[in-house]
Amino acid sequence: MARKLSEILEEMANAFRGSKTRQEWAGSTKEAAQATMTGLRGFGAETLTSTAEKFNQALPYIERAGYDVTEIQVGIGLSPRLIADLRVREQISEEARAELLGEVAERRLISTILSSLFKAADAREKLQFKKFQFASLELELSIMPVVSLRFLPAPRGALVDDEQALTAAEPIDGETPSDI
Repeated sequence: MARKLSEILEEMANAFRGSKTRQEWAGSTKEAAQATMTGLRGFGAETLTSTAEKFNQALPYIERAGYDVTEIQVGIGLSPRLIADLRVREQISEEARAELLGEVAERRLISTILSSLFKAADAREKLQFKKFQFASLELELSIMPVVSLRFLPAPRGALVDDEQALTAAEPIDGETPSDI
């Protein structure tokens, strides 16, 4: 019968402390590695399924917060992750933000996602990069949710510091900066 990883680690800890007089390290190491890999395989599949379910639950709230999901990527590995590309459809008011956060106060992951999106929106307003303009957001659900802001090169001739010049400049992928 396969032993749990926690049992093997406890046995190894006892051996280090001198609580155990004789230890077969080769066998324990092999057992530990096998238990770890078996556990991680199950952990990855369970975690990925759970993350997808949680994302599906969060999706209506993300949309109500003013974002459209344009793409979903799934990372499979020791730490599975789901990455959703988001476009800003509209900026919602502070009152609407507070109301939405109040609705999901008991749902920790959704609350964390929305709070992160709102912080990113506030940061986006303050961030300026020469020759680059804001394009989209990336929401990564893994051990800790992360929101990344994506900036792409501005069209030739656009002055990034001048909002009027950006609006009049050549669009990126058929969109004007005011659509982003």
